[in-house]
Amino acid sequence: MNQLTIVAQRIKDTISAQDVGAALGLEIRHGRCRCPLHGGGDFNCVLYKGNRGFYCHVCKRGGDVIQFVREYHDMSFKDAVAWFNDTFGLGIDIDSPMDPKRLEEAKEAQRKRVEKSRLIEMRKDARTNRENTAMGMLVRLEDMMERHAPRTPEDGFSQKFRMASGMIPTVKGMIEEIKIDNEI
Repeated sequence: MNQLTIVAQRIKDTISAQDVGAALGLEIRHGRCRCPLHGGGDFNCVLYKGNRGFYCHVCKRGGDVIQFVREYHDMSFKDAVAWFNDTFGLGIDIDSPMDPKRLEEAKEAQRKRVEKSRLIEMRKDARTNRENTAMGMLVRLEDMMERHAPRTPEDGFSQKFRMASGMIPTVKGMIEEIKIDNEI
């Protein structure tokens, strides 16, 4: 990891696509602008908050904020980083070597970001798996209840019907809890 990469990561972590759009003088409505990359007339280009970058639903181009500036100005990666440095007053000397201690700190911060991102993805996958398992259980219980339902008024409720009908509200409650967890 070199200094330019570290500066680029700092830019992506601190400057949103909406900040970049405003700095470029783009008209932004509800986080969207007319795509300056393909010259669109509608507000089809999404400028995300945080470090999620941009995406145009028409020309299908997207990426991080540095990619947006690179394509907007047709410039190199290094020139785009310099543009951010100048435009947002970051005060970074891009051409000077970085202090080894700061370089190591930046590498450690990057490792932590990657680790945190992986953990978030693992948790998301686990929640999705829990929801899929609960939904599958609900489908099986509803099927069991339907197969073992009384066919005539004289038929009594079978043990399987009673078990399935008793468990369905619990499973539905589990699914709702999982959905609420997924929103958090």
